[in-house]
Amino acid sequence: MAATQKTIAETAQNRTSQWVLAVVAGLFLFIAVVKYGDPVILDKLVQPPENIEAAVFQSWPLQWGYWLTLPLIVVGLAAIGRAGLDFKWPLALPLVWLVWQFISATKTVNPELTAMTLKHFSVCVLLFYLGCLGLKGMRNPWPVWAGLALGFCWVLRAGIEQQFGGLDETRLMFFTLKGGVCFDPRLLHDPEYLKRIASPRIFSTFSNPDAFAGSIVLLLPLTLAFIWQITPKRLPAMRWVFPGIIGGCGLACLYWSGSKAGWLVGLIVAMAALGHSTLPMKWRRILIWAVVGIGVAALGLRYAHSFQKQKVSVTTRSVYWRAAVQIAARHPLFGTGPGTYSVSYGQTQHSGAGFTRLCHNDYLEQACDSGLPGFVVYAAMMFGYLAWLYRYRARGSRPLSYAVVLGLVGLCLHSVVEYHLYIPALAWPMFFLLGWAMKNDN
Repeated sequence: MAATQKTIAETAQNRTSQWVLAVVAGLFLFIAVVKYGDPVILDKLVQPPENIEAAVFQSWPLQWGYWLTLPLIVVGLAAIGRAGLDFKWPLALPLVWLVWQFISATKTVNPELTAMTLKHFSVCVLLFYLGCLGLKGMRNPWPVWAGLALGFCWVLRAGIEQQFGGLDETRLMFFTLKGGVCFDPRLLHDPEYLKRIASPRIFSTFSNPDAFAGSIVLLLPLTLAFIWQITPKRLPAMRWVFPGIIGGCGLACLYWSGSKAGWLVGLIVAMAALGHSTLPMKWRRILIWAVVGIGVAALGLRYAHSFQKQKVSVTTRSVYWRAAVQIAARHPLFGTGPGTYSVSYGQTQHSGAGFTRLCHNDYLEQACDSGLPGFVVYAAMMFGYLAWLYRYRARGSRPLSYAVVLGLVGLCLHSVVEYHLYIPALAWPMFFLLGWAMKNDN
């Protein structure tokens, strides 16, 4: 009898420590999504906010984010200690990848860029294991879903505001505020920032429109499933209204972001969700064809007037990728050091493409920054984990869990043409959700 009571008390303590971790993680991920939408290698351009209003609406220095991981580590270790360490060898891949990043750093061509990147990668792997081991067996950590959903709604609000006048106001303030004084004089000499400001594409709280599209691909399925779950079943009309509003805003922002790859990945995700839904097969087929038709029509409408610009965009990316392959061929084992693509690209730059700091392909970036071992381990980790998870989630009965994996798969696919791994607002939630899913995979 005493042993049974002791077991019950320990189980209650384990659950309490996990709930504390879920609450702290939800708050941390909300801040990450809202405040850290810039690439890590551009952190030196982010100035600390000067007042409360700036702190609410502007990005924060990444160093603040690193300090915010401390309470997360404390409660995470407590949760892991209560639950016990259950570590299997497939879960070692993120740690192996991180160790190789540090080994590759010994051959870096730019220690400053590599140091910034390694700090970020370390937080990514930390979040993976906190989600994996700290929330082991916790199938519905709703504070995490709430934090991510609220963060996503925040960036949607910022994107919609930009579309309806906010972007024009930002452009006006940047160039003319107080007689031509800009927010940070260094931004006037940053070609990527100037291009972003001049473009009609919205980017919300992120560094570029494609990163904003990546956040929609990652977080929209989770947010819709979470809203559906928390809405009372006795109010069927309300269960459709709120997901409909958020879903419509998300798709509109994806369209206004101008991300072709994001829109195509969104179509794939929508078709996968419909294909595994509980609707009758007849309706599933009708809806899938409707999604394809509407999606292709919207894509054609959006880019029919700018074919030449899109052709230039595709050509530019192909130049970046060819350069990455050449860099990897010259440094096949250790690469040139994490985060140093811009240095090597500047030495092998091809005609027809401008300067870039990152490769616009997370997997090729790994090949040229940390060599073939870094590429192989990272690709095996992402595609291997997600293939395993999708196998179970697609046939499971937990829509929210399937939505998490669906968003991760979408971001993994979108990373073929973007550098989401180097943006904390995307990479940190991605690693945490991936870790959680790996310990709740059936």
